[in-house]
Amino acid sequence: MPSSQGDPPRFTRVDWAAESAGLRRPRTRTVGLVVAALLLFAFLTYDLVVAPEELVAELHWDVSRMDWLSLAALVVFGRYVVLPLGVNRSRTAAQARRFLSRPAGALSLLLLVLLTIFALLGPPLLDQGYPRLADRLQPPAFSGVQVADLGMYYECAGQMVDGACQGTWKYPLGTTRIGEDLVLLLARGTRIALAIGFATAIVMGLVATVVGTTAGYFGGWVDDVLMGYVDVQQTIPAIVVYIILSMLFLGRMAGTTEGGLFALALVFGLLDWGGIARIVRSEVMARRSAGYINAAKAAGASDLHVIRRHVIPNSTGTIVTALTRRIPLLILAQTGLAYLGLNRAGSKSLGRVLTIGLDGNHMVWHRKWWISAFAVITLVLIVLAFTVFGDEVREVVDPVEEVK
Repeated sequence: MPSSQGDPPRFTRVDWAAESAGLRRPRTRTVGLVVAALLLFAFLTYDLVVAPEELVAELHWDVSRMDWLSLAALVVFGRYVVLPLGVNRSRTAAQARRFLSRPAGALSLLLLVLLTIFALLGPPLLDQGYPRLADRLQPPAFSGVQVADLGMYYECAGQMVDGACQGTWKYPLGTTRIGEDLVLLLARGTRIALAIGFATAIVMGLVATVVGTTAGYFGGWVDDVLMGYVDVQQTIPAIVVYIILSMLFLGRMAGTTEGGLFALALVFGLLDWGGIARIVRSEVMARRSAGYINAAKAAGASDLHVIRRHVIPNSTGTIVTALTRRIPLLILAQTGLAYLGLNRAGSKSLGRVLTIGLDGNHMVWHRKWWISAFAVITLVLIVLAFTVFGDEVREVVDPVEEVK
């Protein structure tokens, strides 16, 4: 088996009869995937039939359709990403050291971890019920705002200095015109952004990997049919399909926060994978005639075994890079749709936070600059983290040399 350092290939003898017999005895990881899927389906059925209001009444947790899609994506991610990394611990450790030795990679990973913690823990820890209208339009803790610009009946939660209301650490990033804590809004928006990006990317990755690998490995008429379909599909952008569906079925599909997010994730996940499939196809076509592939075939390995054990693992870097570059575009699309009012995510989306900050009906936007400014900064951090992370992973994995 070739090493990750470009050493000459070393092949060991494989008992293909035993391999064939093993196909009738599913591997532990496959059994685990089936069990996890069955458990997920059982909980989904219980949620729909027995406890439609709250799945866990003690926690007041009503699992939405978007939550179920995220949980399913998490199961797939664990099976096809986390477990393989755990099985190949020595190679994973070597790649992790190489990744962390790159400053850009380490910083992007740290930023993604911090954003995830902020998104998961922020809403439950910061949510204090209804916003306080008395604390409306409080500036950030490090800034101030002229009270004369805010109209009558304004109450300053901080100190007054020369007619300006100074911010307070009670609201580190300020509040909106109805007293909503901006930190809480940004945490909710980050949570939605990461959920949309993660769940949609998993769906896209699964479909694109299957189609791209099949087309690139078998070629011929199979390639013509699959790539022909991709050409047709790419003529109709997913965002156009979503806008049309949201207008036709607004009440059913996008009438609620989670319904709109679930529909968005499905539409983009099932219709926006064509570009990634083409990238995977090109990678597979470049590898299907490699020496280790020919050696495995000569030893009697089936096409399924070659694809599963050699082709797809060595395309991991390309797939991860393509998906991590696609996630920021998905997040920006959801933000833009929410800003335009085409995705009903309420004030939980960063797009709606931008709408609140740029709305001029109650106050000129630059006098409440902190609302839109911090929403833009959050978006920039998310997009930058995913983009740099994908590039650094591609450099570290380097699938030209990595062979499983």
